[in-house]
Amino acid sequence: MATVDINFNLLEAIAPASLRSTIVAKRVKANSAAKPKRFSKDVDQADQTVNRIALVRQQQEMSLRSVARHTGVDVRTLRKQEKPTANLTLTELTNWANALDVPVKDLIDVPGQGLASPIQQRAQLIRIMKSAVSIQENADCESMQAFADTLVSQLVELMPELDGISAWPTYGQRRGSEEVGRAAEQYMPVHVAGAAS
Repeated sequence: MATVDINFNLLEAIAPASLRSTIVAKRVKANSAAKPKRFSKDVDQADQTVNRIALVRQQQEMSLRSVARHTGVDVRTLRKQEKPTANLTLTELTNWANALDVPVKDLIDVPGQGLASPIQQRAQLIRIMKSAVSIQENADCESMQAFADTLVSQLVELMPELDGISAWPTYGQRRGSEEVGRAAEQYMPVHVAGAAS
């Protein structure tokens, strides 16, 4: 579907004839300098797994939108590029590596080789930090709060980029000790073998 932009410039319409050419020239120059919209690019696909970009991105806990901001590539194209069978150019791999802050070699799938140790360690530290922040946010006594604060500060000291990591997400509401789940409210027929009906 094609779209048409209608651009009506009031200043251009009411300006005297002697100034119109200057105004039009400035508008044309501004329009030509504007960046064209990027559309989703086609990405060549291989017959086998050739990259592990999606795995690394998930372990780095980075969203596609965040990668798009770092690389300047639209999310649709990035989604195609992170498929394990996407056969990317070296430039595209370098863009991904810079956005994810990992070496290019960690994005290439070599059969029988796991993730590089630094990536695994970073992912583990992020999970530990999420747990520590969760404890910090839910501490119910001063000693637990002090412990969590110390743990968070030590983790940030160990790896400064952990500063600002959020707690694990919580979904739904927890039941109180007096409440029962839906299963307890449902009728469940009991059939005893040998009992008369």
